[in-house]
Amino acid sequence: NALVFFSFQMLCSVLIIIFCITATTKSNEDGVFFKVSELTQKCFLDHKNIVWSGHASSILACSHLCAKRDECGSARFIEERNSCSLVRRVQLSCAVVNLMEDERSVYLERVGHFTTGHNVEVELSEPNAPIQGTVQSSVVSSCQALRSPPSASGLYWIDPDGGSQDNAFRAYCDMETDGGGWTLVWSYTFTDYDNFVNPANAITPRPNWFIKHLTNVAVSTTPPLSEKDFNALNFSLWKQIGQQILIKSNINNWLVCDPETGNFVEWREGSIRCRIVRQMTDTCQRTAAPSKFSRSAGHGPLLYSTGEYSSTYYYFDGSTGSHWPTHDPCGSNGPNQLCGVKDPHGNIYVRKGP
Repeated sequence: NALVFFSFQMLCSVLIIIFCITATTKSNEDGVFFKVSELTQKCFLDHKNIVWSGHASSILACSHLCAKRDECGSARFIEERNSCSLVRRVQLSCAVVNLMEDERSVYLERVGHFTTGHNVEVELSEPNAPIQGTVQSSVVSSCQALRSPPSASGLYWIDPDGGSQDNAFRAYCDMETDGGGWTLVWSYTFTDYDNFVNPANAITPRPNWFIKHLTNVAVSTTPPLSEKDFNALNFSLWKQIGQQILIKSNINNWLVCDPETGNFVEWREGSIRCRIVRQMTDTCQRTAAPSKFSRSAGHGPLLYSTGEYSSTYYYFDGSTGSHWPTHDPCGSNGPNQLCGVKDPHGNIYVRKGP
């Protein structure tokens, strides 16, 4: 029982549709008007005051859920994940991109209301308590706690130390890669990507881990809110979240590494057990993943197989005065990273284990 009519407008590459949907009670059938915006990657909607988030089978089901809650002023529906988020208000911005690449997001803004007086009842599950992690009062210990029941990738409230919720913070969760449950702890870019082997090139910012050699890039202790929000969670909290790390980059292969005698989050050198979970390049597809971790050889930690500077796969160089930040899928400490990539960056995630 949805009466639909369309009004097309273009704003900041946003397709806007106006439609009306019925939201029922047992006595009356109420109608709510929604403005639907399908955004390109040049615009996003900054959501605040989340009321509820969870699964919805379609954009129509998501709009029904919003219409049935008086406090819902807008909603976001992600088609690929059937993810629906209800929020109190919505603000459009075309200045910053805050969406995952290749992700179709649809936004519904509540713009009107009417009552028909018909007696119709629609069977829909009413959202009551907030889904875990969506508000500070429903904080979780890490993103791994969101795997059951399954949750969509996105921002959640976490509290790794399990104490007072006063020090809880929002973190980005990858709920898809290698089974999901990953908490984003670091997002970085490069100081001179176009001249990758130039000593002036380094990762930036870096976490507040201890490096005995000179480093001069900025240090961050601010939790990153997306893969392109270049910040780092306080390094002392990494080990509270987990021991297994996921390294992602759009210029090198993705790795999942487990500790052995070496341990990245415990800052202990030695052997680690890594595997490639995504090939980002056709170069050196038969190269094995690195098997050792070093924190003291250079201006940042590195992952390698045999010699520290002859088989390096990842080197997180934090100095713009010497060395360069190896991202080599061939594991040869060479300039074999993907070139000409838009928005080159990398990320480290942490979880307890599979």
